[in-house]
Amino acid sequence: MLKPQEAFQILQEIPVPRQKVHQVLIQCLGGILLEDVLADRDFPPFDRVMMDGIAIGNVEIREWKWEGIAFAGEAQKTLVHPNGAWEIMTGSPLPKNAVAVVKVEDLEFFEKEGEKWVSCKNESIEKGNFIHQKGIDILQGHVILKKGTRLKANHIAIAASVGYSKLWIESLGEIHVFSTGDELVSIESTPLDHQIRSSNSIMMQSALQHMGIPSYHLHLPDEPSIIHQAIKFSLEKSDILLLSGGVSAGKKDYIPSILKDLGFEAKFHKIAQKPGKPLWVGSRDDGKVIFAFPGNPISTLVCFSIYFLSWLQDQRTPFPQVKITGLPAPLANLDHWIPIQWTSEHAAEILKHNGSGDLVHWQYADALAWQKANNTSEELIYFPL
Repeated sequence: MLKPQEAFQILQEIPVPRQKVHQVLIQCLGGILLEDVLADRDFPPFDRVMMDGIAIGNVEIREWKWEGIAFAGEAQKTLVHPNGAWEIMTGSPLPKNAVAVVKVEDLEFFEKEGEKWVSCKNESIEKGNFIHQKGIDILQGHVILKKGTRLKANHIAIAASVGYSKLWIESLGEIHVFSTGDELVSIESTPLDHQIRSSNSIMMQSALQHMGIPSYHLHLPDEPSIIHQAIKFSLEKSDILLLSGGVSAGKKDYIPSILKDLGFEAKFHKIAQKPGKPLWVGSRDDGKVIFAFPGNPISTLVCFSIYFLSWLQDQRTPFPQVKITGLPAPLANLDHWIPIQWTSEHAAEILKHNGSGDLVHWQYADALAWQKANNTSEELIYFPL
């Protein structure tokens, strides 16, 4: 069997199948940008006021005659008198002839000879105070988002601010998720004593949805012909399939042989680890990729979180070591993925649970610590859940 580190290395060599699409901006989250996005004007496009207060042209005096009030969204005003002041709001254009902004907290408004004035007790006012200068962020025509960027929410906001309603991106298509097993029933069903509700598929689908990836689910009985036909049909529509169950050594574990019949090469099947030893990963000449997870809910959770998400997210790496109390003795021939809970910012303890079938207590797991075979250290690297 492979060691986990060897499995990670093999996964690095399997390309993530993606599609080139001209996508509406709201659906671009998580995609890889295939074009440079350019600023369509200077940013900011005008000298922008950064604080509520007054805009002044003379920083040497401490009393100014009030000339009016300007709000964000209004056209630029003009400071008429050198010793005048415009009352100004955050985000509005700096009036012409103004050189500084004094924040409202430092001001006192008063009347003198029937006219409105404003004063400031601040001893130091410098030119340029609280002015976001035109073009200081980026100039028109310059690249504001680089090709190859994996788009996050802040990137979407930037693209919108420069007028891109669509982007050319490299994106994942819909991922098809299959659960298998005669013992499984739907969430809405009332299971018999020998049945359990299906949880693996919705766990994976919810994680995909959080990443902005569409998915489709179908449950399959332990019948080889039905499994074969369903996977064959799904491969016409999806480049990535996730399967749960049917990959161990039982009499009804048909998945590996069916995938071989469908032209898939197993990159690996079984990893020297606990839990999740029977994990199967394979690909086909047309670029299709399948991850087939063990049916045990904890095994699927571990393998999906550690291997699939690492592959999908460009080999996310584990976090630095953390000191963990209560670790069991290391296994002699298997690496161990251990659920942990944080006890402080830099320390954790093992999660107490009743084995790999105890999904209930895993609700308290914060991360998976990687205890390698024969490693007696109390400091382990980890993947957050």
